[in-house]
Amino acid sequence: MRADYYRARFLGPSLATDGSVRDTSSKGFEMAHRRNAIGVTVVTAVAVGVAYVLWKRREPHLAAEPEAIVSFKHPVLIINPNSGSGKAKKIDLAGTAANLGIETVVRQKGEKIGKLAKNAVDGGCDHLIIAGGDGSLARVAKVAIERNVAFSCVPSGTRNHFAMDLGLDRSDPAKALDAAFGGVESHIDVGRIGKRVFLNNVSFGVYADAIGKSGYRSHKAESLVEAAGENVKDPGAGISVKQPSGTVHDDIGVLLVSNNPYRFIGAPDFAGRASLDTGLLGVALTNRASGTHTELDLPQVERWSAPTLTVESATEKVPVGIDGSLHKVKAPVKIHIGHGSLRVVLPTGVVKQQIRESSGVTPEALALLSGDTA
Repeated sequence: MRADYYRARFLGPSLATDGSVRDTSSKGFEMAHRRNAIGVTVVTAVAVGVAYVLWKRREPHLAAEPEAIVSFKHPVLIINPNSGSGKAKKIDLAGTAANLGIETVVRQKGEKIGKLAKNAVDGGCDHLIIAGGDGSLARVAKVAIERNVAFSCVPSGTRNHFAMDLGLDRSDPAKALDAAFGGVESHIDVGRIGKRVFLNNVSFGVYADAIGKSGYRSHKAESLVEAAGENVKDPGAGISVKQPSGTVHDDIGVLLVSNNPYRFIGAPDFAGRASLDTGLLGVALTNRASGTHTELDLPQVERWSAPTLTVESATEKVPVGIDGSLHKVKAPVKIHIGHGSLRVVLPTGVVKQQIRESSGVTPEALALLSGDTA
């Protein structure tokens, strides 16, 4: 019964386990479970609070100032067919690319996206194009940086947060192929954590715990609530970070570190970046000590920007969500910005999007900000 209550309390009555609509408005029912629910409420509110910062600061998306009109001799398109529930296959992206004369490699089961990108460059590719989710994009971006070739993406993942911040039309992925033989080149930032590259964000605490749940991809919000409940019972090994001001945070509930600072904008995308070339990480955290707040209060969110961040931990390895995929990273975890290191090429017709207004916050905000990695 308590599990049903938590689902209804945080996810809405329509998400009760048996599919029925549960009435949780009864005063008697609410009072009977209020004390047991407070712990999960606090940690979930801590998570949701990260998605409630400065969404009123609405600015146009600006990936980076364009630097040059460029053209290429040997572009190669790599397709991850599993991304976005098979979106590339549904729209016959490979067929469209073939008609345009673009060399295309479709990832087969067991093949590594990064290895396919390296093989393409070894074969003379001067422009890597990747169709997939944000995790696939990051792997190809790493190769593009290492080999100093141009990079473009086709938004064929599920949410395509990075493509949104570039200004690409997510409703028509094939339009992004216009950049294959020429477009506008800019140098943008990437995030780095150890040897890995991330394009969106890395997360610690409830965020990372939720990503590790087996049903995360299909039930993100419910995974978040489950992770929040476990965090209340057993916070595990604590992590700590130091702000530029010298303030140390060592009772962290949620820590989100993004490649350039986010603007939080509400559903359906929840966050966007006004720029991708500031040379700064965006840091947002809430402390577990925010439990002093009442059940309906949002916790205080600490935010700052910096080119580097070190996450300390007493344990040897720390669970980290990297662009939505769970990894164990050796402590201390060092995160920094790779300023202007990625040569990104956009079609000449790309129009900068406006960050949409928000009317409030929902628990799904945190779950969706972790991105999709297929």
